[in-house]
Amino acid sequence: MTSNTFKPKNPALVITKRELSSYFTSPIAYIVIGINILLLSLTFFKGLFLGYDFFLYKSADLRYLFIFQAILLTVFIPIITMKTFAEEKRSGSLETLMTLPITEVSVVTGKSLAAFITSLVVASPTVFIPILTAFCGHIDINQVISGYLGLILLCALFSTIGVFASSVTKHQIVSLFISLPICGVLMSIYLPFAQIPQGVPHFIDSFFKFLSTYEHFGAISKGILDTRDLLYFICLTAFFFTLTVVTQQKERR
Repeated sequence: MTSNTFKPKNPALVITKRELSSYFTSPIAYIVIGINILLLSLTFFKGLFLGYDFFLYKSADLRYLFIFQAILLTVFIPIITMKTFAEEKRSGSLETLMTLPITEVSVVTGKSLAAFITSLVVASPTVFIPILTAFCGHIDINQVISGYLGLILLCALFSTIGVFASSVTKHQIVSLFISLPICGVLMSIYLPFAQIPQGVPHFIDSFFKFLSTYEHFGAISKGILDTRDLLYFICLTAFFFTLTVVTQQKERR
């Protein structure tokens, strides 16, 4: 005699699937993917806006590829995530969702995971660039692996920032204007200090360097796997994830 046992579906995975469907049934994700690969190709191979020309240097060095992609993701991930919570708040569907026996952690996990996967999909066409670059010379496989590890960590961090920004407003544009400056500041906060060789106290220089996402990403993308860089991304991602959960818990009361 067999017993039919049905395992209930994981709410976070259900929400992830629903969110992924909403991303890829709208044209926004495809537009972002297309613009990203176009701008990245033009920037890496022809130095669009940056004066770097791959064909002039004739080098198979891929450091600039990951740097350029990180800069583009600083803009594109906030665009992708701006509707995550805001659209549902505006339409009232989030209130219906929160009346179900589901925790805020499951909701935030599902939405954050979907945003993270979508951001990875946006960056995924870049794998063709190292393949094409290999025809110009020997590429460093370790550099490629560490570069993509850095992009994965960056996508996770910026996705949680975008989801958090969307959770505090009903308006997508407001969400964009919250998450874009946060991501932008994290990426560029150390640049003014990097341009000043002397005159800044060491502890101030070290503090802003520690805060800089660009500095940690740059170290990882060069193949320098320091636990401090990994912990930076893990802790900051966990911080914004927790902040989003707390925000939803307060709104549910």
